[in-house]
Amino acid sequence: AVVSTQSGHYGRGRLLPEGPTSDEPDINNLTEEDRTAIDAVISQNKSNFNAHTIFWMVAAMLVFNYTDFANVVYNDARVRGDMLKVGSGMIAVNLTVGAYLVIYLSYMRGKKDWTAHTHPALIPIATLFGCAGMVVSTIALWPVWTFLTLPILFTLFMGTIMLASLLPF
Repeated sequence: AVVSTQSGHYGRGRLLPEGPTSDEPDINNLTEEDRTAIDAVISQNKSNFNAHTIFWMVAAMLVFNYTDFANVVYNDARVRGDMLKVGSGMIAVNLTVGAYLVIYLSYMRGKKDWTAHTHPALIPIATLFGCAGMVVSTIALWPVWTFLTLPILFTLFMGTIMLASLLPF
């Protein structure tokens, strides 16, 4: 077999096949009928209910239960309450922007291109508030769980995101 690189020179580089290596059709030469059939199969298999969704939701429930999260947040004197309120407020801004974009614009108004129908800075603003809220919440809960605070909050975050992915919006 001849070894060639992307630039066509021989020597070191990525191996490229000399010609067709299998009986599979070339994806670049599909007819419109084939593309329609492929899209139909893909749209039938778009269930968000899969193994990693279940994993993250179960993990979040276990973490919530075994850390006694709600009781600690409300009753533990080590929690920095003011910082937790600020972090929760920032996360609330993030969720409000997300609900506006996903539920109101996409689901209720039928708009698929958010940037054409709303201010283009909303997504970066929501990202900034979400990240800042996570950092401030981590600082607020650090005295309770120390180095375990990050994995605990991340697991709860992922479980919440996976739960939200199952909503019919």
